[in-house]
Amino acid sequence: MKFFIYSLLLIYTNEYLYAWTPLKPLKNYKPNEFNLKKGIEYLEIRQYDSDNKLSINKNKYRVRYPIYKTPLKEYNKRLKKQFKNIRPNLSKETNIKKLSICATGECKITIGNGFYIDDRGYMGYMNEISDVIGFLDKIDTPAELQFVLWMNNKENGKYYRKIKGGYEVIIDYINNIANFGKCGKFRDKAIINYDGKLRNYKTLKYDATYVPCIKY
Repeated sequence: MKFFIYSLLLIYTNEYLYAWTPLKPLKNYKPNEFNLKKGIEYLEIRQYDSDNKLSINKNKYRVRYPIYKTPLKEYNKRLKKQFKNIRPNLSKETNIKKLSICATGECKITIGNGFYIDDRGYMGYMNEISDVIGFLDKIDTPAELQFVLWMNNKENGKYYRKIKGGYEVIIDYINNIANFGKCGKFRDKAIINYDGKLRNYKTLKYDATYVPCIKY
């Protein structure tokens, strides 16, 4: 019996060995706080927005959170032009930043692709979250945890701690716009493993009376 209790205690202490550490918003992390895999020099996410007729201009996009060993400005003009002109794959299999937003009787969609340059000057695109996350090394920095959450359309994490096989992240946020889902104050928990997979995600606390609910 004593051995059984000791074994349970050992499992628990191994699972929750580390203290909670605060996280900064993703936008406050610098490119050198991410680790790209060997051979990958530059990575960026491009987001494409539709008009109110759900038509997307593939030549117009926003660059989000570039990660690099070599910044884009240091490449020659020919390569930069070639890179910027790569067209995305926005097929139905695309799941990067894929959102539909409806307000004032109109709906728009946003969708993304990942674009990269390797150490040979080869460049290309990706249209699935797992492929983009796969260009990071083992997930082991706070910046990378926030990036994984953002890629999965989750809010910024507030605290994290190491657990067996990865990380536990606490996410606090408020939603007062009915168009974006249930209104209220939320505390969620995410489990992210070392290869960047969102293994588990659930709401821990929910307060529906905290904020007014607005619908556009």
